Amino acid sequence: MVVMSLRTAAPANLVRALKPRAAFDELADIAGLGSDARRLCPAVAIPSGVQRDRTALSAARALVLEAGVVLLRVKGGPGHRSLIIGRHCPGALISPPGPDEVIQALTDTWLTAVPGSVLAQLLAVPAAAERVVVGLEEALRRQRDASRSLSGIRHVDRVRSQLLELAREHGRVCRDGIRLDLPLTHDLIADMVGCARETVTRSLEELDRCGFVTRRGRYYQLLVAPEAISA
Repeated sequence: MVVMSLRTAAPANLVRALKPRAAFDELADIAGLGSDARRLCPAVAIPSGVQRDRTALSAARALVLEAGVVLLRVKGGPGHRSLIIGRHCPGALISPPGPDEVIQALTDTWLTAVPGSVLAQLLAVPAAAERVVVGLEEALRRQRDASRSLSGIRHVDRVRSQLLELAREHGRVCRDGIRLDLPLTHDLIADMVGCARETVTRSLEELDRCGFVTRRGRYYQLLVAPEAISA
């Protein structure tokens, strides 16, 4: 398996953590891809916190997320702020970022980069093509869901909505709530909900006072019952 690091050298623990490419291999098996086609699809390791644009993704036409959590971020510019518009979990099929977008690894992440020639082979097999379409539909749904937190008029409602969405997808049930084992900062949450970092800080303080969320060491914990986060 070819492993492409998006740093000069990927951390040794990230490379050691690489496992067989279950998500891509399942799709390749459906399409009956041979070893030559599979070798054209490198594994791409992205350490937590690193951002990469489409030029760094091996000219991929599609990306299969094998492990970790990635964010799709719109770049900022004069008069515009950087904003997170999507979040994806293992098994997701993702389109490469656009000219004004980057992929950011929220946790140590690795993907399989699928070039156009291999994507064409997948789409030529009806069963595999259906899986590709379903995967892209799911990716679009996630982007729509990620934007829902922007609909709240009050910033505290936006932050609450975003935390609930994160809990649904990444939360771990513990004794007195739902723990978010993600490296969330006030700046990152601000980019998820489209407001200033200081506003997020005040919103989290308000949610803490009302008993909705608390900080436990490096992570946040929602003080709610598991059924409260059901979609």
